Amino acid sequence: MSDFFSVYIYLGLVFFITLAVVGTSVFFSSNRTSPVKFMPYESGIQTETHLMQERFPLRHYLVGLMFLVFDIEVIFLYPWAVIGKTVGAFAFYEMAFFLIALLVGFAYVWRKGGLQWE
Repeated sequence: MSDFFSVYIYLGLVFFITLAVVGTSVFFSSNRTSPVKFMPYESGIQTETHLMQERFPLRHYLVGLMFLVFDIEVIFLYPWAVIGKTVGAFAFYEMAFFLIALLVGFAYVWRKGGLQWE
């Protein structure tokens, strides 16, 4: 027996459960759209068009992406702050470059009006 036999069993179970869930969703799905799908959800924006015929505003998507970018910044910054003195000058300059790149991205989003809510 291989040392990885249990891992192979686990991956096989994950594969078959994934196939079962996807197969079940395909089996029970319908191609009909209901009016409930076009009701406003949390954002308050009333969807008046069919999504495949006209462009849909991506404001909420872009705000979510900006949140993820700045949230990941904090995830990278915190461990560096904990061990910042022990890693030396290279890590300091690397993190300075990282923060400058994020500030450039933040300035770009600000100048494009991505932070203004309409």
